[in-house]
Order: sequence, then structure tokens, then C-alpha cells
Amino acid sequence: MKKSRGSLQKEKQSAELQQRIKKYKTIGLVEMLGYPSESFERLKRIFRGKAEFVYANKVVIFNALNKINLPLKDKIEGVKMPVLMLSNEDPFDIASEAMKNSTFAKLKTGETLDNDITLPAGPTPFPPGPMLSQFSSIGVKTKNEAGKISIISDTTIAKKGEKISEKIASILSSMDIRPKELVLSVAYAYDGKNMFGKQLLYTKKETYIEGVGKAFTAALQISLKGGIINKYSIKELIKKIYIGVRFLSVNRNIVSSSNARDILAKAVYNADALNKIVGGK
Repeated sequence: MKKSRGSLQKEKQSAELQQRIKKYKTIGLVEMLGYPSESFERLKRIFRGKAEFVYANKVVIFNALNKINLPLKDKIEGVKMPVLMLSNEDPFDIASEAMKNSTFAKLKTGETLDNDITLPAGPTPFPPGPMLSQFSSIGVKTKNEAGKISIISDTTIAKKGEKISEKIASILSSMDIRPKELVLSVAYAYDGKNMFGKQLLYTKKETYIEGVGKAFTAALQISLKGGIINKYSIKELIKKIYIGVRFLSVNRNIVSSSNARDILAKAVYNADALNKIVGGK
């Protein structure tokens, strides 16, 4: 059966993409849904020399990954509007750079808020007029100050978890307030050995190190309690055994070069105590 022109074109694109992928150590899937194109163009300039972003049909990306047998092929279906990321950088460094270069956008009607939205006290760019009633309708108290509407006090107009109303979205847009933080979303990254998901990639390094430290301490405590010998627990176990043996030897008066002073001190203490009981000096 003769293939359509579209199918042949996709096969060609997939073959070309395979060759590009092979040149890089880190391959990622970036989720573009909801990310403004102008913000993405800015990030592309920031990542120039560090990462390359490839726009392609979802089927083309899947076929290219599948032909090379990269595990990312199994993740692409769950990524909305995927863009392929190609880099020789560590995937955690890419995610860290993305967090450092977040951008902010206006809210759209119906979006769920990640944080409270508060209008700060002070002058606005609006002269007295229709905006007075707009502010009043959402509970914001204002006054006329130097020919401009001024907000009297900081006022929270929407709470975290609420869906933003059309009225509030319109007011925020008019004031050019952009409360929505946007971070480039690397949904998955593969470094040739391991697959990393977004939750792990975007964990701050300090949090990750702290978590590893706590896990290590907990594991060490289990080793010590269970007498499990490994290169991390051996010193503490030897110390624990030494202290136990020394305590037992002193308690049973088993004299050795290492505990003779302790046994002598115990004998002097007991003699003093007995002397006080019998009335000696």
C-alpha cells in the first residue's frame, strides 16, 4: 500500500530527529500547555548554548524516541503539547535554571488560584470614573487622590484555591497585575541512565540534600539498633560494644589495663559511702 505524502513526511522528520537526539546526553519532554509563546522565546534565549528545544508533531517525537528505544517514549502520551528538549547539561541544572528564570502572566477567568491575591494600598493609574464602581463591587475601598483613584488599604480580593471571576480577572488585567508565576515545565528528563520526573527535578537542591541526610540518619539508626554491620555503622557498633563490655567489666570487677582506674574509683566511692554509714571519718 502506497504511503501518503503526510506519512512519508513524518517518517523523514522522525529520521532526522533521531540523528539530532543521538548527539545529546540529556533528553527531556517539556510541557507547553498554558505557557505563553513570548515567554518561551525569552527562555530559549536564556538557554542558548545549554539546551535546544525542538517543536515537532507528537507522533514524530514518539517515533524518533521509539526507534532509538529511549524510555521517554512511554511518557510522551501523558505530556500535553510536548516539546523535545536536547541538552548536554545535567537535567537538575536545567530545572534549576528554569526556576531561576520564571516569568509572570495575567490570570484568565476560571483559573484556580495558587495564592491569595491582594491589591496594595496606594494610587492606581485610573482617574475617577467607571473604575470606582468596579473596585467597590469587589469590596475595595478607594478615595480620590491627586486626580487618581487610590486604594485606601491592602485588600485581599481572592483566596487561594478559588476560581477567579471574570470581574476580578478584568480588573487585574486593567492594572497590568500578573500574579501567575510560570516556570518552564520539564515533565520528564532522561540522562542516559535514569529517568527523572517533574516532582524530583524541581525539588530545590537544599531540600533534596536535607531529605537525603534525614534518610541516611534514619537508616543508620536502624542499622545500629539491629546490629547490622556496614561501612557506615561499623565504627558506632564497635564503640557501642566497647562501652557495653567496659561497663560490664567494671560492674563485675573484672580488672584490665583499660578499666583499672574505673574499678579503683568505684572502690573508693563505695568505701567512702560505707564509712559515712558506719560513722567513720
